[in-house]
Amino acid sequence: MSEIKTAATREASFSERLLALFLDYPAERIPQSAVRAVQLCMKDTIGVALAGGAFGVGTSGLRVAAEAGGPAESTVWGGGFSASRVDAALANGMLAHALDFDDTHPAAIMHSSTVNIPVALAIGEAIKAPASEILSAAILGYEVSARLGRLGAGPFQDHGFQSTAVLGVFASTFIAARLLKVNASVARNAMGIAGSMASGLMEYLSDGTDVKQMHPGWAAQAGIRAVQLARAGLSGPATVLEGRFGVFKAYARLDIDPEAVLSFDGSRFEVEEMAPKPYPACLCVHPMVQGTINLRARGVFDRLDMVEDIHCEVPQWYVDLVFEPSVQKVAARNAYEGRFSAQFCVARAALDGKLGVKSFLPENITDPEVARIAGKVSYRARPFAEFPETFPALVRVRLTDGSVHEASVPHNLGSAKLPMGEAGVNAKFRDNVIFAISESSADRLDAAIKNMQPGKPTDGLWSALKEAKLRR
Repeated sequence: MSEIKTAATREASFSERLLALFLDYPAERIPQSAVRAVQLCMKDTIGVALAGGAFGVGTSGLRVAAEAGGPAESTVWGGGFSASRVDAALANGMLAHALDFDDTHPAAIMHSSTVNIPVALAIGEAIKAPASEILSAAILGYEVSARLGRLGAGPFQDHGFQSTAVLGVFASTFIAARLLKVNASVARNAMGIAGSMASGLMEYLSDGTDVKQMHPGWAAQAGIRAVQLARAGLSGPATVLEGRFGVFKAYARLDIDPEAVLSFDGSRFEVEEMAPKPYPACLCVHPMVQGTINLRARGVFDRLDMVEDIHCEVPQWYVDLVFEPSVQKVAARNAYEGRFSAQFCVARAALDGKLGVKSFLPENITDPEVARIAGKVSYRARPFAEFPETFPALVRVRLTDGSVHEASVPHNLGSAKLPMGEAGVNAKFRDNVIFAISESSADRLDAAIKNMQPGKPTDGLWSALKEAKLRR
């Protein structure tokens, strides 16, 4: 009774107010534009997951799920088998993030889909939820993650944590709570419990190890566990977000103003802000790759021996992620270091006129010519008004004949100002799954995702996912 009295007499916490906004939000009030957006996020997420599996990247979670036993509730993407909802969420989230090809909410700087889609589909399949409930839970999960991310865009990474993982666990918990139809008290406790599961160190940048793959999968499965524990009677702090030792203070050293993100009139949904990636690398390198490809199309790199310097002007926030330490970034040793090296990505784009999943194969990482060009890449940090709503950069190339050539990229491809569009996402999906599964399986999976609509059966998606087994 004391807990009930305390909850009744204090002001509602940030997590309680988020839950009040979205836990019981009517699915029928969600517009078709948001449904279409989440379908595209689903297609993009599953596509990059299958591509990762085809290249043997991010498959540790798949192998764990295969060995774990337990109930066969939810499909493990690319595996052709089912596992427990927890193991499937972990495996699928890992696969989806493995190539750093998954979409981003630019203003929140979060890879929301690699958390939200795996948990929504894993639980939805396990409990045989109708499409409307799965879609609405996922869509509203983006509302949770975007609001949290907007309050801390940058400072989590500045302190060594990936916000996708640290904040994503709360979106995952919300999605699980909504799909499992728990009451507000259980959901509040689950959010409080999730705070003690929030994790995601960025120390992988020091040596290119691949633990980052685990981050969204861990957040996805942790949300399910948090709700299970809350239903079993475990309690968690209501002030897990804003409290003295809450996640914003502990991980980002931030004093936050929840009021800034707690208004919602249903006219705009955050899932519609998700930006698919055209290149499988850290988003910070994208505008520089874009600029380099533009310059190559203009003939600037026709004579690579004439390149004196490739100078990039970028927001300060990029520097520690993709430019420094410069010695390590210039001489990337593996795919992960390459994906987080502006020098490598710019050099590869200058050489090839593109940056794709094959750009990070071992022979392309160790190519001596890419190292030579990477050594010519320099940078200067300066303010950009467009950042972080979009990811801008300027690329300036100086040749030995004294000529200077520039490409300004104020908006990264895939952002709201320069969208890839439905056709771009569809083409990317096809390019990704061609490595992974048969053409007939790809056709059925594509059709099943399109058919994932309120009022329509979901069995087609589960069978198509099961059939979409990775080629061996």
